[in-house]
Amino acid sequence: MKAPKPKKWAEQEIRRLIKLARQGAGTSKIAAELGRYAGSVRRMARTVGITLKK
Repeated sequence: MKAPKPKKWAEQEIRRLIKLARQGAGTSKIAAELGRYAGSVRRMARTVGITLKK
């Protein structure tokens, strides 16, 4: 059985990720707000060059 294809990140989601990270939100809170897995949030944060709280 193949794994489902990852959902592409919309520009609006990336902006929200950056905003929440700057406000000090943790990975779990950001993932819940965006409806994403925590691993996906961490990966995108690395891609855009931001650091997240645990």
